[in-house]
Amino acid sequence: MIEIRIHGRGGQGGKKAAQIIARAAYLSGYKTQDFAMYGAERKGAPVTSFVRIDKKGINTRGYIFEPDYIIILDETIDVNKCLKGRKPETQVIINTKKKYKNITNVHTIDATNIAIEKTGKAISNIAILGAFIRVFKKISINQLINAIKIEFKDKLSKEIITKNIKAAKECYDNIR
Repeated sequence: MIEIRIHGRGGQGGKKAAQIIARAAYLSGYKTQDFAMYGAERKGAPVTSFVRIDKKGINTRGYIFEPDYIIILDETIDVNKCLKGRKPETQVIINTKKKYKNITNVHTIDATNIAIEKTGKAISNIAILGAFIRVFKKISINQLINAIKIEFKDKLSKEIITKNIKAAKECYDNIR
């Protein structure tokens, strides 16, 4: 089973990012589970979302304490807290301009600036998913694009969906 933990703040789309990862994995033939944990339910409060992916059914319930992948949407959240439970092989994707040379298996991308450039908004959740898919390697960029279209088809205009897909592709191509 593959376990993914996403850290962000309320209003940044961490829950939606988890749903899109799960949808893309489902489209790729996996069984999935996604859910979120909220503290204070308000904009800006820390939010953690979780995704489980497996070829077999998923019977495990509860939070993910030792993830295989960690996505950090907002580096103003204490990165060390986000890394709690990290295994030596855990891959970490951080939305940042900084370089984290002291952390192994870390990948960085300035998803916020890419989101601003492509969509006009500083919401990086969809953009960083392109970076995640590149590191993850078990879901294609096309499955991610299909998942984005499905998840947003009744919520956003085609133009906004297209802009978000461009941001995700940009992060896919430029993850470090």
